[in-house]
Amino acid sequence: MVSVVYVVLGLGFCFRWGPVVRHIPSLWIRPTDLGVSYNAATALAHGHFGAIYQPGAGYLAYPALLFVLAPLGAISFGGSFIEIAANHHLLHHPVVYTATSSTNLLIAGSPVFSSREEYVLHPDALVALIPTALVLSCVALFACDALAERLRVSRSRRVALVVAEAIILWNVTVLWGHPEDTVAVALAIYALIFAMDDRFTGAGWLFGAAFAFQPLVLMMFPVLIVMGGKDRAMGLIVRGVVPAAVVTVGPLVANFHDTFHALVTQPTFPYNFENHQTPWTFLAQRQGGSGAETAVGAGPMRIAVLALAAGVGWWARRWRNRPEMIAWAVAMTLALRLCFEVTMTDYYAWPALAVGLVVAARCSRLRFAASIAVAILTTVVAQWNFGWLPWWSIDVAGVAGLLVITSRPVPLVPATEHVAGLGRATVAQGRTRSGSEPTEKDTPGHTRSPAVVQGRSTSGSGKKKGPRSGKDRSGSR
Repeated sequence: MVSVVYVVLGLGFCFRWGPVVRHIPSLWIRPTDLGVSYNAATALAHGHFGAIYQPGAGYLAYPALLFVLAPLGAISFGGSFIEIAANHHLLHHPVVYTATSSTNLLIAGSPVFSSREEYVLHPDALVALIPTALVLSCVALFACDALAERLRVSRSRRVALVVAEAIILWNVTVLWGHPEDTVAVALAIYALIFAMDDRFTGAGWLFGAAFAFQPLVLMMFPVLIVMGGKDRAMGLIVRGVVPAAVVTVGPLVANFHDTFHALVTQPTFPYNFENHQTPWTFLAQRQGGSGAETAVGAGPMRIAVLALAAGVGWWARRWRNRPEMIAWAVAMTLALRLCFEVTMTDYYAWPALAVGLVVAARCSRLRFAASIAVAILTTVVAQWNFGWLPWWSIDVAGVAGLLVITSRPVPLVPATEHVAGLGRATVAQGRTRSGSEPTEKDTPGHTRSPAVVQGRSTSGSGKKKGPRSGKDRSGSR
């Protein structure tokens, strides 16, 4: 239901916000970078693999999304220019001029001013492209809810969680048009769930699919490797790399230099009005251009951050039997990228906030409410335009604050502890950090597994008189 509302509101914003709220007739508000992905998908659909990562194309993610958008890219969409004003006066009857291609219309901003006329652009591709991007982004809502269910979060908490997740997701897809980020994080979350259930073959393939959409999920890979152990590490690495290698073969063969440069060096523009500098911008290697078009390489710094993520993964090995802390460690690794980026954009905080909110659902009501407030406030402030240093400080402080609030979630008691002990021992082992006994009222997730019920029912057999062996009968079962 939240996904349906999200898609409907997203369509309303893109196609009706301009005329109704901004009072600009016929204005369509396109997600900022969605046209870049569509043009790259068009090049892929027509077999122009060398043009996907050519200079100026702007597409820097792995091409898995392009295969999803390829059916739309194969269609020759047109468009139109609509003259809505002349000499600063709105026309009673707008004049429509037909365009044969949507390519340039998707890149240019709207409205457009030419001499004394004002135009709005209607790329026909947006009619199919925007709904597709919105539906794809909703996969992240299902993934976060699945992780919360795996952490035994109650249904009422999960309802509040998915609403909050939809609010902070708005920035990623509706405003900026990056469904590849949402799909990548969603697949990586499902890989984490598979790893928690000791299904590492599926976890490896799911993570590989996530990596093929967007390399930002690489930061959480060390946590998965630690969960699998050294015996499964090689299998996870192979499965995590193969999908990305397969979808990149075509562009690498057709244009190795530009493809390698885009995927490894990751050129970015810190002085562009849509981006923000960070304290690490001066460390990035300059790659040409001047003024707002000055390009720097973000890839080397991200490789260094991956080493820090590996340290977090090594540190998280102590939490192999604590799924809620493993999820918190994943949120921390995603936050590392945010803290050490050489160029920031408004939606970069979303992955860490999305996973952090799931962990917050395992905390008390007060901390859960505070986490939602911090996540939404951080997302809103990220849209404001002011000095780069205070903007960066607020963004990082918001994510760090969420991690601090959620750093001590209510632990999940393994079912084996319920089965092995007597009734009193079970209660003692399941106590919270504050020393109080958990009840269904104050525990975020109180869904009882069959093992827990069995442990309580069999513990009563200890009242019977008779000799006992070293193991309790219920424990041996």
